[in-house]
Amino acid sequence: MNPELAYYVIRYYGNFMTDAESRANLHLIGTVKTTFGRDDAAAQQEAKQKKPNYPLLSDDPEVVELSKDGMRAFRERTAIRILEDQGSDVFLNYCPRCQGLARTPQARQCRFCGQDWHPTKPD
Repeated sequence: MNPELAYYVIRYYGNFMTDAESRANLHLIGTVKTTFGRDDAAAQQEAKQKKPNYPLLSDDPEVVELSKDGMRAFRERTAIRILEDQGSDVFLNYCPRCQGLARTPQARQCRFCGQDWHPTKPD
C-alpha cells in the first residue's frame, strides 16, 4: 500500500480503528517523540526505559504486537483493515485530472497538478 494512502486513511478515518489499534498508534507516536524519530522494536524498549511513566507508551501485549514492526507497517495494516471493513464510509478524494490523492477529504485543489475543482459561482 502507498504510504500516503495509509497516512490519509489513519489521519482522517482513525475513528474506525479498534481500541487496541488506537493505543498502538499512540504508543508508536510516543516512541517516535521519545527516541527522536525511531520506531523499531529496540526504540520502543528504549522509550520505555527513558520515560517509564510516559502516558502514550504501553506494555499491553496486544499493543506491543500491533506495533512491533514500526509505524509504517502498522499504518499499512490498519489502513488495509479499515478499507476492507469500512470502505463504503471512507472517501478517497482523488484529483479529477491526474488521479493524485488530495491532501484531505475536503480539498478541492490538487497538490500535484494544481487542478482546481471548487464549485464555480454564477456571475
